[in-house]
Amino acid sequence: MTNRHDSVLLHFVVKVVMAPAIMLFGLYVLVHGEVSPGGGFQAGAILAAGLILSRMTLSSDQGRRLFSRPRLVVITVLGMLLYTGTGIAAMFSGGNYLDYGVIPFEWIDRFVPGDLGRRHIGVFAIEVGVTLAVFGTLALAVDYLAEPHEPEETEG
Repeated sequence: MTNRHDSVLLHFVVKVVMAPAIMLFGLYVLVHGEVSPGGGFQAGAILAAGLILSRMTLSSDQGRRLFSRPRLVVITVLGMLLYTGTGIAAMFSGGNYLDYGVIPFEWIDRFVPGDLGRRHIGVFAIEVGVTLAVFGTLALAVDYLAEPHEPEETEG
């Protein structure tokens, strides 16, 4: 993707200050997305921006240690499965697709009685699924687009 820059200050600022702050803000947007502006798509885009920043600043090998391409594919697929699984769980529980209130989360009834608690858990599951899918998709897209491309040789 990129070569490593030799600036110690740049590495410190990205590794210690900017990338963790961006990731923390992405988690904040995810958690508060159902009651304030934001949500799964925005959180996934912010988290991907933090990863992309670290990959652009540091070398590609350092940036791929935690989030390699196969792991990003798994994260994307898990996000899509969580989203779809929440909708299917609602259908099997007697409601419509993505009707969160009918999903039997009995353990949440101890904290928030009735339909409200189950809806919040269902919405949060959807938001996490969208976040994972968007994060993985954007990170993979930038990873493949930034990769140096060598033209194919034709025989003939």
